[in-house]
Amino acid sequence: MKDFSVLLLLLATSLSCTFAATNKVVVGYFPNWLYDRYPVSKIDFKSYTHIHYAFAIMVNGSVPSFPDPKFSSTQLKELVNTAHQANCKVLISVGGWSGSISFSKMAASKSSRKQFIDWNLQQIETYGTDGVDIDWEYPGRQGAGCNQVDAAKDVQNFLSLLKELRKATDKKFGKGKKEISMAGYVKAFETDKGPSSSALVKSIGEQLDRVNIMTYDINGAWNPKTGPNSPLYASTTESGSNGLSFQSAIDYWVQNGVPSSKLTGGLAFYGRSTTAKVDMRKSRLLYQDQVSGTVPQGDSFDAVWQDPYCAQEPAGYSGIWRFGSLISQGVLSTPMKAKAPWIRTWDNATMTPWVFNPQTKAFISYDDPQSIKAKVDYAKKKGIAGVMIWSIDQDSDKGDLLKAVKGS
Repeated sequence: MKDFSVLLLLLATSLSCTFAATNKVVVGYFPNWLYDRYPVSKIDFKSYTHIHYAFAIMVNGSVPSFPDPKFSSTQLKELVNTAHQANCKVLISVGGWSGSISFSKMAASKSSRKQFIDWNLQQIETYGTDGVDIDWEYPGRQGAGCNQVDAAKDVQNFLSLLKELRKATDKKFGKGKKEISMAGYVKAFETDKGPSSSALVKSIGEQLDRVNIMTYDINGAWNPKTGPNSPLYASTTESGSNGLSFQSAIDYWVQNGVPSSKLTGGLAFYGRSTTAKVDMRKSRLLYQDQVSGTVPQGDSFDAVWQDPYCAQEPAGYSGIWRFGSLISQGVLSTPMKAKAPWIRTWDNATMTPWVFNPQTKAFISYDDPQSIKAKVDYAKKKGIAGVMIWSIDQDSDKGDLLKAVKGS
């Protein structure tokens, strides 16, 4: 009986980590604010090659911190131990939308960069993590309202930070033993002074194991028209398209000198809601006039939220619908079918679904198994490293989107 148990353990290990046999990466971001709603034990480790623990935040000074240090310490230990049993790697992700306030000032001097690097080395040593993921949103460009920004120097300073971080991790843990990745904008480093040079983008790519491209949040309530949250392709016919997409993002990074083998394309396990001004059933066009600047409530998890680190950011709803909530709250009756009064439309140009409620004029752009499969197939065709998921907790209870990633 003991030998049989060992055999089962070996078999489970050999099957762990999706795409391992083909060297394809599946990165899943695991938010550290979920607590008991989504514990480590719920993670389907066999389907991921990397779990990114999000986030350690940069809100004051040069040293990152966890919003709940005691909880994160306990959770990280469990996460690393369980992930490593499944041959999956764990990286601490530093930054995030509301956690990038002091990146610019930290990156501006060698002494403060060293403080940042020393903290990350200590975390790797303490928890046995496999590297560092930097989610600075965004070098040289305003993200959240309180972020420090130096449009002229941020990107160059970011390169200095990465070079020093690479040198330090190689020295302490062995050359190439620990990974360094970043979450990247769809157009790399588009600062207030214009796009960074290809030479600078290429140099940054040389310091990284991966760029996880955030190919979502392409459209939302900030626009005058409805549009896809995460299009595979940009529409070339409808007015309102900004030309950004999964495809354009990959092409942009490659054209600027970062090899496809270092890129992952982002997959959104959530959708964004807005309020249309018209009955979208009449034309069934994806881009139609909407109420701009006012975000409706999303799913039942969405609540009025005020950034605790930035009073300049107005409190409000996010408008986000987790894919699982679309099913559990009756927007969808199945992963591919809307439930009345909602109406589902598939947009062939962008390869994305959207739903509309004619009673409330609510519009939701999201991803489903059909659109996820299309992106995964495209990623394979382009020969990129793999895919990245934000975030692992937002799937349905049956894991419909992750099944589409795996092809099962």
